[in-house]
Amino acid sequence: MRTLVLVLMSILFAGLWVQHSEVLVMRRQLEDQQVRLETLEGELRIKRDMGELFAKFIVSNRRKILALQRTRSLTVTAYSPRLLETDSTPYVTASNKPVRQGIVAVSRDLFDLGWVFGKKVYIKNFGIFTIDDLMAGDKRNHVDIFMFDTVAAQTFGRKVLSVSLVDL
Repeated sequence: MRTLVLVLMSILFAGLWVQHSEVLVMRRQLEDQQVRLETLEGELRIKRDMGELFAKFIVSNRRKILALQRTRSLTVTAYSPRLLETDSTPYVTASNKPVRQGIVAVSRDLFDLGWVFGKKVYIKNFGIFTIDDLMAGDKRNHVDIFMFDTVAAQTFGRKVLSVSLVDL
């Protein structure tokens, strides 16, 4: 009887040992899963923080981002070197160069967005021009093509055209 009790106790102990080993394995797996979960939560926090930072960057740099838009639909007109259409120096541009065919004046809002002196623009159906002059401060989203011929400038009129800032 004593032997039977010892055998039963050994079997019971062996069963408990197996269950204990399984519990230890499950505990290790649970700890591994907790570490993985903490890692994922950390990565999610970083991504959320990066998303918030990116949104703040976009808001704070909206003007610069808009400047990257190279093609715009703009009002395009023409001007000639007469005092009615220019300042007191009709033959000198805002960049202190003499007026010439192939230049344009841009509105100051475009200038502030990087459409600056020396850069080239392509005006659809009219060709490539160099930015060399500025328009009056009240103009917005506007390009003015220089022409020596006043009648030709007046005949050109006012058009809304696709204008692209190009790097040549």
